[in-house]
Amino acid sequence: MIVLDSSAVVEWLLGLPLADDVADRIVAADSLHVPALLDVEVAQVVRRYASSGEITAQAGERALTALADLDAVRYTHELLLPLIWRLRDNLTAYDAAFIALAAALDAPLVTLDTRIARAMTPEISGQQITVDLIAELPADRP
Repeated sequence: MIVLDSSAVVEWLLGLPLADDVADRIVAADSLHVPALLDVEVAQVVRRYASSGEITAQAGERALTALADLDAVRYTHELLLPLIWRLRDNLTAYDAAFIALAAALDAPLVTLDTRIARAMTPEISGQQITVDLIAELPADRP
């Protein structure tokens, strides 16, 4: 069981340089879990890639179709709100939702986002959470 964050899913869907590393984690996991907001976050990033001309509109559409087909359990946010709030000084509520879900499920979080990885300390999150930081995203990446 793993929790995927948006950075990992975008990397995988768009076939970016670390897509194979993300795919390895997806294949190895017995189940995938994400906050429901993942779909909207990923759609926004795919939109940015298409708007900038880095991918075609058709590639964006294929990515969002694959996202809709992703066999992941999607969780609403009501039960995650207390930890999301506790993380307010370190992360956006959007990013904190991924940590809160990983904490609730006691599952590792797969990410390419170093800000999220740094916030996974027990002092910040209130418990030990495993983070699988595949690699740091370049600063110029959405």
